[in-house]
Amino acid sequence: MDAPIVTLTTDWGTRDFFAAMVKGRLFSLVPGVRIVDLSHSQQWNDSATTIGIVRYGCSTFPAGTVHIIDVGCDKSETSAPFPNPLLVSWRGQYFICSDRKLLEQSLDDGCDEVVELVPPQSLRSLSFLANDVYCDAVQQLLSGVLPSQIGVPCEPLRRRVQPQAQLDGNELIAMVTGIDSYGNADLNISYDDFEALRAGRRFKVKIEWRLGSNDRFEDIKSVCRHYSDVRMGNILLTVSATGRLQIAINKGSAVQLIGLRYASRCHFLFE
Repeated sequence: MDAPIVTLTTDWGTRDFFAAMVKGRLFSLVPGVRIVDLSHSQQWNDSATTIGIVRYGCSTFPAGTVHIIDVGCDKSETSAPFPNPLLVSWRGQYFICSDRKLLEQSLDDGCDEVVELVPPQSLRSLSFLANDVYCDAVQQLLSGVLPSQIGVPCEPLRRRVQPQAQLDGNELIAMVTGIDSYGNADLNISYDDFEALRAGRRFKVKIEWRLGSNDRFEDIKSVCRHYSDVRMGNILLTVSATGRLQIAINKGSAVQLIGLRYASRCHFLFE
């Protein structure tokens, strides 16, 4: 039997003891477990990046994998108590996370089972549930215990549909929905959907950006296969690893030079 896999996506950083503490407990509870660090540098107020990791990273792991997602676990936006973490079964994988909204935005279809993990009253502190609650849940899951026997059944996840690019006559309005660490901006339309709407027509997208103290305008009229298809420092439209259209700069940051942000709009004109 293959060794069980547990992934970690957190905001713990790499300088403190948090990751080591959880890994040590998992190794003690589950002999032979393989622990994969997806990221320990997530920011609690940057959910879009974490959603990308869950949607495009976690989903590629084999069935039976357990994903621990612990980002902003102590950063409630209201004065209300932070909700109990969820244990979700999805396509044969398991997700443990305290942010319901993040899971609803990350998992694109119905989940098989959703339960709440209720911390025991004996816990003196609820500040680090990953060590005090999540690890025990992982041990039970990998021992064959069903989610319904580990937690309390609760309201199913409601799929949160992401905004889609809109076609208005000969104009397609797309929006930035993801920004990677290189400053590349992913749009909310896939290359395949774009080509279907384009239907063989020529197109252009006008980009306004700043070079020094001067504003510069540039029309992009094609989709590049690689960043090096344009000269260093030039803007291009390409296809990201997720299959979505992406605005990038060869050896540069589109976010810094163009000023693109989440929800920035890009207008495509078909001719």
